[in-house]
Amino acid sequence: MTQTPEERPTVRIDGADPILLPWDVAPERLPFDVISGPVAFECASGDRIEREYTGIAVFELLEAASMPGDTTHVQFESANGDLACIPLADLNGAVLALGDGPGTEPGRPRFVSPRVLGPRTVKNVCRLRPRTLAAGADREAYERLPLDG
Repeated sequence: MTQTPEERPTVRIDGADPILLPWDVAPERLPFDVISGPVAFECASGDRIEREYTGIAVFELLEAASMPGDTTHVQFESANGDLACIPLADLNGAVLALGDGPGTEPGRPRFVSPRVLGPRTVKNVCRLRPRTLAAGADREAYERLPLDG
């Protein structure tokens, strides 16, 4: 039985040319450069986590979807409704990694970046939304993080 796109674990990358990317395939079968290497970030507890991740550079995905030129932030959404709103400057070195670590479902990616604290490294990502926030806007108004209760 063939699955419809809605039944497959996918990530939607919004932009002028949105992408619906399946994540139930081997990374080398995706139409993007697959990168592997260590990514370290700080957890909410203050502990530093460093793991080997395999995935796709976030900027490559955003460029492929034709991210609007006035984008200031990217909102990452998880399959369970968590949201993190990340400034573009914090996406240098960011990876949408294949499922790794506790709480990440097999076949679902995790957002990791060396410039982003643990609570904002969204697990089970299903969507990336470019956002244009006005200067002085509160990015937390665009977030719903697990620690928010």
